[in-house]
Amino acid sequence: MSENMSLSPPVSLHRPWLALAALALAACAAPGVALHGPVSAPARTEGAPGAPLAWADFTPATFAKARAEHRFIVLDGAAEWCHWCHVMEAKTYHDPAVAALLASRFIAVKVDIDARPDIAERYGDWGWPATVIFSPDAQELGKYRGYIAPGDFAGILRDVIAGASDTAARIKMTPLARTGERLSDAELSWIERSTEVALDDYYDDDEGGWGKAQKAAIASDNAWALYRARAGDTVMRERVLFTLDKQRALLDPVWGGLYQYSVGRDWTHPHFEKLMAFEAGAIDSYARAFALTGEPRWLDVAQSVRRYVDAFLTSKEGGFYATQDADLNAHDPTRPFLSGPEYYAKDDAGRRASGVPRVDTHEYGHENGLAIAAYVTLYEATCTRGCQEPVVATAERAAARILATHRTATGAIAHDAEPGARIVHLADNASIGYALYRLYEATRNVAHRDEAQQLAEVLLRDFVDSESGGFFASTLDLDAVGVFAQRRIPFEDNVTAIRLLAELGRHGPESDRARYAAAAERALSAIAAPERIRGQGRMIGDFLLAIEDVRALRHAP
Repeated sequence: MSENMSLSPPVSLHRPWLALAALALAACAAPGVALHGPVSAPARTEGAPGAPLAWADFTPATFAKARAEHRFIVLDGAAEWCHWCHVMEAKTYHDPAVAALLASRFIAVKVDIDARPDIAERYGDWGWPATVIFSPDAQELGKYRGYIAPGDFAGILRDVIAGASDTAARIKMTPLARTGERLSDAELSWIERSTEVALDDYYDDDEGGWGKAQKAAIASDNAWALYRARAGDTVMRERVLFTLDKQRALLDPVWGGLYQYSVGRDWTHPHFEKLMAFEAGAIDSYARAFALTGEPRWLDVAQSVRRYVDAFLTSKEGGFYATQDADLNAHDPTRPFLSGPEYYAKDDAGRRASGVPRVDTHEYGHENGLAIAAYVTLYEATCTRGCQEPVVATAERAAARILATHRTATGAIAHDAEPGARIVHLADNASIGYALYRLYEATRNVAHRDEAQQLAEVLLRDFVDSESGGFFASTLDLDAVGVFAQRRIPFEDNVTAIRLLAELGRHGPESDRARYAAAAERALSAIAAPERIRGQGRMIGDFLLAIEDVRALRHAP
């Protein structure tokens, strides 16, 4: 295959709940606990003294109750696939001393962060699990990262009651957005170059990948490097192919699919959960590596991950599921527990004889957008050898499924299959919008572009901040109180929105191009403050791709 094969610049495939991902990666580990050996089973809650902890719902009624009864709120931000989230609930929250303190002055709330992208975006830097303690009027008193042992947690709760909460845990919020118009060409070039230099500092010459303390398949950085390689950058070509070769150690050799990350400084100590964001990222990265080199070994990896997704993470109706657990029976205390290292060491027959780790069968909008776009990339990469129509047909089927089950009366996309959703999120609408545009690029079916344009209109109508031009994380919630009444402008989801608008600014209906182009420019200016860019750490490749999209927009005829 020619290295000059035309492929669209890649979509971001790592997810914020990916600053989240890189940060959520590390935070699903207990501080000070060695994770290279066997992983312990969560304590079984039926053996804990006293009644099981009754979690309250994360609703305005709960905050009203806290205010009326002068109770603090403890938020447990947890992922269903997260081992240390399970351990903290079983061991810490059901500890007798902790339970007594919670009963005396607190309301405990548990949130599944996959189900609540707004909470995932707000507290991704602190989890998973993330523990946040609020005053009765919903102001943050402290934020705590990862697993907290029972004795330590009891001390934190006593300090809150005594009025000595960990004020050091408070962080100074970076500005939500810059207020400004179009960046000049010189400003855009300076931002791009300084970001490239910062990302370059993260590269690991010995092991590949970006970041050294923990190895993760960061799809957006791979995508940026592949983009540069396709443009003739030989250094990036060498780096990204070395990285993709090394990160194959995270592939499940039996079922396929990519484990989320490695807890060590190399790639050989995986955490075994499988998240759709990482599966989509792997499909995209390896398909693009095949398009770059023509070497079948890269296509083989992309196809093996696709087969895993088709077999385990796809509904019979065509939508894509969210995650698969690292451990077996972590959610079912009546059945034998097997940790990820024990379970995934088995062959296919041994695994199936033991059972299959839980799959989260929610069909979330954002994850479906990532998967659809990745399948499109795989389809495009194989077209010089005879396009694989079933691959793009799978992507189109998933898109039709989400549009049929997730679209609200206002035309927006709900996070889950909830057409009556009161609040909708930028992540879902930008991701599905971009995926639909990618389908249009691959198929030239104008209906896909029209659907993408409709979601762009939703962004401009329901999410845009009129002052800065950036996009809010969620639509306005009139019931929000305290810190939650402050609307946020999330970096990564704005990047996806910028990329959608830039494409429509270049290739959308002529009558609307100028409007979409102006919106993309304003949103880029809104998030391009240096402190916000630095805050993304190594998860910055998609931002660099957005800059390229805007630059292409400026030079469009």
